[in-house]
Parts: sequence; structure tokens; C-alpha cells
Amino acid sequence: MAPMTTEPPILATFTDLDEAESALDWIGVDFIDAGAGFRGELVADDLELLNEAQADDDAPEPVKALAAALRDRLAAAPGAATWRVTFGA
Repeated sequence: MAPMTTEPPILATFTDLDEAESALDWIGVDFIDAGAGFRGELVADDLELLNEAQADDDAPEPVKALAAALRDRLAAAPGAATWRVTFGA
């Protein structure tokens, strides 16, 4: 039997690469290219970035929503808070 690969959950889907990358850059978390999206792993130190992005009055609503989803993911899986963001769907 082949081993199962577990993909991190998709936390947001954006229209295109630029929107997805801009949102992640705005928030400031580390991420890598993952085909039609990006992936990363959150650590406790990222909580400050997530809170700042969500509280930023200048942040677009999709950025705030992604920051909230990332924060929820970190709270739910503090030891292995992996995630994905996709685009083009």
C-alpha cells in the first residue's frame, strides 16, 4: 500500500498569483512556491504579524481574512501549523 501524503489545508484562494503573493507579502509570513499556490509553516512568533495585519486599517479585506485564517490555523495546530494558499480557481 502506498503511503498517504497529507497536504496542508487550503486557507484561501485568490484570483491570480499576484493577489495571493501580495496578500502573503502584506502579512509578512514565510512561504514558498507550491505550483498553483504557496505553502508555509507558522511558528509562534508569526502571531504578532498576523495580529498586526488583521488590525491594519489600510489592509484590504482579503488580507485581513487570510490573516485571521492563518491565526486560527496556528491556534488549532501550534506544533505543525502548515497551510496552503491557492490561486486561479
